[in-house]
Amino acid sequence: MFLLDLQKTLGQLALPAGLLWLLLLAAAGLLLRRRHWAPAALVLLVWGLYTAAGDFYLGTALLAGLERTIPPVDFATVEPFDAVCVLGGGTELDPWGRPILATSGDRVLTAARLWRAGKARTLVASGVALDDEGRIRDGGQETRALWRELGIPDTAIVVVAEPCWITRDEIAALRALQIRLGWERMALVSSAWHLPRALALADKAGLRCTPVGADWRGRARPLQLHRLVPQGTGFELTAIACKEYLGRRVGR
Repeated sequence: MFLLDLQKTLGQLALPAGLLWLLLLAAAGLLLRRRHWAPAALVLLVWGLYTAAGDFYLGTALLAGLERTIPPVDFATVEPFDAVCVLGGGTELDPWGRPILATSGDRVLTAARLWRAGKARTLVASGVALDDEGRIRDGGQETRALWRELGIPDTAIVVVAEPCWITRDEIAALRALQIRLGWERMALVSSAWHLPRALALADKAGLRCTPVGADWRGRARPLQLHRLVPQGTGFELTAIACKEYLGRRVGR
């Protein structure tokens, strides 16, 4: 196992993020050797910030702090919901324009599992986004297409008509649907790390719902050498967590 970990570490160091990390450290060492204290301190500061931003374990810990406020839901014992609402972000398009699951696609599958377990009378999808060419994508219709492929009938699916660009838009649209259709028991499905912010917005809008977490990313991982090197996954996890904390702060 050590040899495998070492091999992965060397691989990470050979990638752009790892190479830049080594170059910054080497530059700081050279400046210290030449006794250029102030520039060396500045480079070490940049190196430290870069290390933290790309650290897999820091990113995981930040997301864990968000996820631990979301209780798990037992699909076998939970009472059925009138509507299970899935926030957008779980789909994308393949090169031929067909909907596929995105990185957060577990949101879509979690709702489908609830329906198959007999715990959802209606599934609700929402969200819009831009494609690579700047055209508007209807995330709700993409989710509907995937649900239909999984055998869920159209009669059990509702797509929010309003163009919802951000979570606040989705919550407002779901609250309007709840009032119009008389839903009493509602579930809100999203990535577990996103739910604290979504629930805060729901509370402000008067939307009472049960959080159902998906796409869990904050679970503890064993200490491994290759994960100490700044890497794409670390930068992604840290960026996601910072976005959630910042979004909660500004109320979006």
